[in-house]
Amino acid sequence: MTEDFNAFDASPVPMWVFDESTLDILDANTVAAEMYGYDRDAMRSMSILDLRPESERPNIERYIRASAGRPRPEAVWLHRHRDGALMHVQIRTSRVDWQGRQARLVVARDVSEVERAQARVHLLAQAVSDAAYDWNVATGELWFSDSFATNFGFDDATMPRDIDAWAALVHPDDRARVGASLAAAIEGSATQWTEEYSFQRGDGTYTDVLDRGYIQRDGHGAPLRMVGGMIDRCPQNLLSTRLRLLERAVEASASGIVIVDAGRPGFPIVYTNSSFEQITGYALAEIEGRPFETVQALDPQHSGNELLQDALDAVTDLHVASQGTRRDGTPFWYELQLTPMRNADGHVTHVLGLMTDTSERQRHAQQLKWRSTHDVLTGLPNRHLVLEQLGDVVQRAQLTAARVSVLIVDLDEFKLVNDELGHATGDRVLCEIATRLQRVAGPRALMGRSVGDEFVIVLESDDELEVERVASRVHAALAEPLEGAARRCKLSACVGYSHFPEDAASAESLLMGAELAMYQAKRQGRNCTVAYRAGATPSGGGKLQLLQELRDALERKEFRLLFQPLFSADLRLVALEALVRWEHPMRGLLPPSDFIAVCEESGLIVELGRRVLHEAARHHAFLVEQGLGHVRISVNVSAMQFAHGLLDDVRRVIDEFHLPPGALELELTESVIVDDPQRAANVMAALADLGVTLAIDDFGVGYSSLSYLKRLPIHRLKIDRSFVNDLERDASDRSICEAVIALAKTLRLGVVAEGVESPFQRDWLRTRGAGELQGYLFAKPLPFERATQVETTDAVVS
Repeated sequence: MTEDFNAFDASPVPMWVFDESTLDILDANTVAAEMYGYDRDAMRSMSILDLRPESERPNIERYIRASAGRPRPEAVWLHRHRDGALMHVQIRTSRVDWQGRQARLVVARDVSEVERAQARVHLLAQAVSDAAYDWNVATGELWFSDSFATNFGFDDATMPRDIDAWAALVHPDDRARVGASLAAAIEGSATQWTEEYSFQRGDGTYTDVLDRGYIQRDGHGAPLRMVGGMIDRCPQNLLSTRLRLLERAVEASASGIVIVDAGRPGFPIVYTNSSFEQITGYALAEIEGRPFETVQALDPQHSGNELLQDALDAVTDLHVASQGTRRDGTPFWYELQLTPMRNADGHVTHVLGLMTDTSERQRHAQQLKWRSTHDVLTGLPNRHLVLEQLGDVVQRAQLTAARVSVLIVDLDEFKLVNDELGHATGDRVLCEIATRLQRVAGPRALMGRSVGDEFVIVLESDDELEVERVASRVHAALAEPLEGAARRCKLSACVGYSHFPEDAASAESLLMGAELAMYQAKRQGRNCTVAYRAGATPSGGGKLQLLQELRDALERKEFRLLFQPLFSADLRLVALEALVRWEHPMRGLLPPSDFIAVCEESGLIVELGRRVLHEAARHHAFLVEQGLGHVRISVNVSAMQFAHGLLDDVRRVIDEFHLPPGALELELTESVIVDDPQRAANVMAALADLGVTLAIDDFGVGYSSLSYLKRLPIHRLKIDRSFVNDLERDASDRSICEAVIALAKTLRLGVVAEGVESPFQRDWLRTRGAGELQGYLFAKPLPFERATQVETTDAVVS
C-alpha cells in the first residue's frame, strides 16, 4: 500500500481520501492541499464538509449518507477556498480500503473557469434571437435559451431537456439522417456540425430549421459539449423570397430607380436599375460611386445636388418634371420623385429617386394640343385658331388703321366626291385644294380649314380690289382638274367675304359676316362670289349677334325638345313629333320662328338637326318602358341637313339606340326632293331600307309634283295647317283636303292632318278618312313626360 500512496503523493491531479462514515479527511496530496490553500497536515485535520460553503454542507451530508456503499456518478460541486472564494470542482470518487478503514478516494479538478465560460455562453445565448443550446455530450443534458421557447413555442413544462427529447422532435423523415450525421460528427474529429431538417414546434406543427453546432473536445479529442443555435428558416425563407421578389420588381420596374448616399459629399450613386439605363443611357457600372450631378441626363438648368438638397431640406418627397438629355445627346422628358430614406433612428441615410420617362406623354400632349388648334387632315389651323389669330390681326389693324379681309371658301357639292370616289379620295382632294388655296392666298395670308369642305383666308391689305383678285384666283385654281381615283374631276366653290372695319368691328363678327355672304352666294347659285354688304357693324339685335348667340347655344346645349302627340282616327296615341325650342338665358324659351331662319342661312341647321335627331331617338327607350313601343318618333329634317350626311347620322342613332323598323319617322319638305330628285331618291331608298318611315311635310304648299309620290318610298302625307284652319268657312280648303285624302288613299299612303284646333275640324277630317290627327285641340307641344299622358276623351286644348 505504501507504493500506491507514493503514487498518490506524486500525482499531478488533486486527490484526497476521506472516511466514509465520519467524513474526516484521512490524507491529501500536495496538489490538493495547494488547490484549496492549505498544507497537507491542515487538511488531515479537516472534514470534507469544511471544503464546502456552509449553505451546501447539509446537502452534501445527506447525499453522502444516502449513497453510502453505492457508486456515485461524476459531478460538479460548489467548494470553498481557504480565502473564502467559491470554486466549481468536478468530483469523481471510488471506494478504497485505507489502513483497514472503509474510505473513498476523491479525484478533483477545478473547473471554475469552465463554469464561468459556460455561464457567459448561456448569458450570450439568452441575448441573441437565435434558439441557442448547450449539450453536455457526456451526460446528455441539453440546455436551451429563452429564445428557443419563444421562437418554437415551448414552455418550461414542454422544453426538451436532453438529447433524446430533442431527437424525438425531429421529423420522422429526417430523424435517421440527422442522428447519423450528428453521431458521425461527435465520434469523429469534427469541430463543427451543420444540418437542415424539419423540427416539431410546441403546437405540433413542423418548421424547417438550420442547426449549426460547435463541438468542444478535451486534450485527447474526446467530445465534451456542443454549443450552437437553431434558426427557424420559415421566416428567413419568407424574407428571402420577399427580397428576391422585391429585387425582381425593382429590376422589372418601368420606372428608373436611382439611390444615392445622402451622408457623403456629392451624393454618390450607389444603385441604379436597368430601366434607369434604358431611360438615360447611363449604366450602373460607369456611374456607380460618381456624384449624382455628374449624370447629365437631368435638366442642365437644375443642379442634381441642388435637387437632392431641396428634398433633404423639405424632409419630404420632392417632385420634379423637366427635360433632360440622354447619354447619346438626345433630349427626353422625365418626371423625378426624390424620397429621403431613413434608418431605424430616423436619420436620412440615402435618397431614392424614381424616374419616369414622360417623352411619349409629352409628345401625345403636344399632339393633342396641336390637334385642338389644327385640322389633322390638311395641317391648317382650325376655326378656333383662325378666330384667335384673326383677333390678333384685327387688334393690330385697329392700332394702325389697316384693312383686313376674310374670305370663306365653301366647295360646291363636295359630298358627291366622297359618295362616288370614296372618302380616301375625298381626303386627298381636300389636301390638294388646301395646297392650291395656300398658293393662291400667298405667304402673308392667314389660312385655315373651318369645317368639312369650308376654308378661311385672312388678308391684310389696303388694296380694296385684292380680295376680289384672290377670289378670282380661287375659282381659277379650283377649275384646274383634280386627279380622282378613277377619273379626273373639277370642283367649284362659293366664296363670301367681308372687310374690317367697314363690315364688322370684331374678329367674330368679321368671320360671321363672311359666312353669311358665302351662304348668300350658295342661294344665288354655284361657283360665285358675294361680298357682305350690311354697311355698318350690326347692332345688338342683328343677324351677326344672333348667329354668335346660336353658336354659343350649341356649345352650351341650350336647345330643348318638346313633343306634340299625333292620334289615330279613333284617338289612340300613334306618334310624337319632336319640336326644338331654344332655352335662351335672357329671353326664355324661344320658338323656332325666332332662330331657324338664321340657322339655315348660316349652315348651323346641320349641327342643330343632328342633335335634335340624336336626342329624339334617345326617347324611344322611354316609350318602351311605358309600354308604348309602338309609338313612332317623328323628326323634321331641313334640306341642308338632308344634303349633309343625314344617312350616316340616321345609321348611327339606329345602331346606338337599337331602334326597330318603324320607330323613327323623318318629315321632309318638298324642296328636298325638287332640288335634286335622283339624289333624293337614292337617299330616301337607303333610309327606307334602314326601317325609317318618310313623311312629306306641308304637302301642297310647295312646288308639288305628283310623279315623285309614286316613285319615292313615301309613307305619309301631312296636310298643311293652312288648309285645315278654314275648313268651316272655305269650301276650297275642304275640296283640297278631300283631294289630298283621296290621292293618298289611291297611292296607299297615310294621311296626317296637322293644325286641328276645333271639334268640327276633328270630326270632318275623321269622316273624310284622315288617318291621323295633330293639333292644339289635343295637345300643345309638351315635355316628354306629359306628352305621353295626354287624355283624348274630351279633346280639349291642353
